[in-house]
Amino acid sequence: MKHKLFLLITALQIFYAATAQQSTANGFVDSIHVNELKEIVVTGQYKPQSLKNSVYQIRIISKEKIQQQGATKLQDVLNNELNLRFTQDLATGGSDMTMLGLGGQNVKILLDGVPMIGRQGTSNEININQIDINTIERIEIVEGPLSVVYGADALAGVINIITKKPTGKKLLITARLQEETVGNEYGLQQGIHNQHAGISYNYKNWQLGGGIGRNLFNGWRGDTTGRELRWHKKDQIVGNGFMGYQSDRFSIYYRFDGLDEIITNPSNRIGNEPATDQDYLTKRLMQQLQSAYTFNGKLLANAQLSYTNFSRQVYSTLNYPNGDVRVSTATGAHSMNRVNGLTLRATVSYRASSIISFQPGVDINSETGEGERIKAGTQRISDYAFFFTSEITPFKRISIRPGFRVIHNSAYQAPPVIPSINTKFAISKAIDLRLAYARGFRAPSLRELYFDFQDASHDIVGNPNLKAEKSNSFTASINWKVLQQKNFQLTSTLTGFFNDIENMISYVQDANNPRVTSYSNIEKYKTRGTTLTGNLIYKNLSASLGFSLIAYYNQYVNSNKSLPSFTNSAEINSSVNYSFKKIGLDINAFYKFTGKRPYYQTSFENNQQQIIEVATEGFHWIDITANKKIGRYLGLNAGLRNLANITTVNSTANGGIHSTDGAKPIGYGRSVFVGLIVNWEK
Repeated sequence: MKHKLFLLITALQIFYAATAQQSTANGFVDSIHVNELKEIVVTGQYKPQSLKNSVYQIRIISKEKIQQQGATKLQDVLNNELNLRFTQDLATGGSDMTMLGLGGQNVKILLDGVPMIGRQGTSNEININQIDINTIERIEIVEGPLSVVYGADALAGVINIITKKPTGKKLLITARLQEETVGNEYGLQQGIHNQHAGISYNYKNWQLGGGIGRNLFNGWRGDTTGRELRWHKKDQIVGNGFMGYQSDRFSIYYRFDGLDEIITNPSNRIGNEPATDQDYLTKRLMQQLQSAYTFNGKLLANAQLSYTNFSRQVYSTLNYPNGDVRVSTATGAHSMNRVNGLTLRATVSYRASSIISFQPGVDINSETGEGERIKAGTQRISDYAFFFTSEITPFKRISIRPGFRVIHNSAYQAPPVIPSINTKFAISKAIDLRLAYARGFRAPSLRELYFDFQDASHDIVGNPNLKAEKSNSFTASINWKVLQQKNFQLTSTLTGFFNDIENMISYVQDANNPRVTSYSNIEKYKTRGTTLTGNLIYKNLSASLGFSLIAYYNQYVNSNKSLPSFTNSAEINSSVNYSFKKIGLDINAFYKFTGKRPYYQTSFENNQQQIIEVATEGFHWIDITANKKIGRYLGLNAGLRNLANITTVNSTANGGIHSTDGAKPIGYGRSVFVGLIVNWEK
């Protein structure tokens, strides 16, 4: 089945190129200013400002770090970050994420400040590997709920993906070609083959451009035999386009991002019986329009409008030994589900004085889902919200940002008011302290409310009576610039968090029919943890070292007081970069240890239910890369990924939905990659 290049539509895109006084806090900042003012952040801000001055504790993953890693998908980048964990869903071809010990459905994924639509799979989260890695300028991560500013699904935090904007160059043409083995498998029908090309052009106040790419992952056979693949084949075509206009006071921006993806899942034949093959077909077209107008030095208005078409189709065929292929007629063999999402957001930022600023805003979000697996064929959820924040600076070294959000939802009873307060204290020139409290919430999704799935092995049934998850969350951080000299810099950050969650949504099995699983609100869940990181820069050397410990609540402690209330799991990460500037070469190493994850679950022995401790074992992940500049326009990158050769980690847990006992899939073994990058400018 061939891709239809539906992405190559004719579109105008208006580039939002605001200055430090004119930019919005939606994820847009002129790239010239980014280069001049390093560590500029936009997530949750009234206007772009330095990382040091933000009341939020924000982690930045720069474009340079993404390039150093030779990443082909977003998971390659985030996998090295503390407090973020991933496991592979081999059945659907996706991946599951946790952040601060909470599932990926609690993480708000933003593209230039605009929420992404199209949660899928049993994990009910955005598939981050459907985002084009080649368009990313940087990534901003805010841990802890930002429900006041960004609404539902931001209970664990926000990942804001900032796309590349045209630079001051009049004409810029980029291209990337990368080849990678999958374990020890490589060839025309094996391995990873990625290609991407882009162009941007500036003329007076106008800027435009776009790009298109193909990411082909031929799957991983591993120890399977016959036609089966351990990891399924994935073929993506991605594209984007943009055009923009800016003047001294006014800027307006339009952009589209498209995806056409096919995941192929072949199976083995048993005797003369046909094999049942499945294709998962995903299409996403996301359009966004953003605008800003500066009335004067004190008043700034911003608006954003986005519309997303998302579809996910399951298509099953029977492959006979004689080569004949027929459409399967089995129950659950086919489905088509579509989600259309509309987001409208408007804010006004007003600086009343040097002491106080205000930002009122409105958010309107609407999702419509339709398909065979959605109750009644079509369902809609609409969310209307008003939010208000204020930034108060009573003294030069103190910043206080209180805020609240008022919500009305058409499908569930939303919390009437969501409050938050973030504070920053400049203890000295070298030490900053941040303290925050937020009332977070997560809305039940279309999938959890109305989605029904049946196949030969199990049923998953939506629950329209779900309540919204709510949390009381506390975060604290200390940033210490230990030492800074001309060629030497040493910094350290200590953070801590605590989440107390009510009505957490989880899977439950039907007591009368074990094959039927639904969603339900459990009474309580908690996570807490701490992170300590250090960063060193000395001449051409940069290095980092971090440690985190997350404690997960044991829900069974309520029925058995002898059990521990929490179980702990540790993480360590490190990176080292050395640049040989005279020859344009840098060498990089990335390491992360994901510790053992113990927890409790029920087990039936001798027809009696027992609570037992189970665990997923820890593992080490190591990447080594090199980047070489060749002349003015060319660059070469190469490296070894997954040097520890990890494929699975042992688990003593009972198998759940789309999982098996005994092992959890993590990677496809040690791989080698080499890539060529072109940056031609006029």
